[in-house]
Amino acid sequence: MSLDRTPSVSAGWTLLAVCTAALILPLSFSGGALATPAIGLDLGAGPLALTWITNAFMLSFGSLLMAAGTLADRYGRKRMFVSGVGVFVLASLALGLAPNIVWLDGLRALQG
Repeated sequence: MSLDRTPSVSAGWTLLAVCTAALILPLSFSGGALATPAIGLDLGAGPLALTWITNAFMLSFGSLLMAAGTLADRYGRKRMFVSGVGVFVLASLALGLAPNIVWLDGLRALQG
């Protein structure tokens, strides 16, 4: 007896993963902007460094989007999706441990 997944179950999990990622994406764009005043107070950062909280994310996300599509064509969509979500999650966790604004800006760029 084989315990293979049926296509409908696998498709359901895929749909859930993609919908969750689609829900998180707009929150990650706006989350940095909303938290900027608190981050500035906590880390003592100036206005220029604080603008890079959102700019680093948007710049890296926008510039790497086409490259990610090309890599997905070459290596597979599932592999690139899982890799991208993994990097995003690791960068998100590391953001909570950022010791200063330079690290935070760099991790936001990696998160993008």
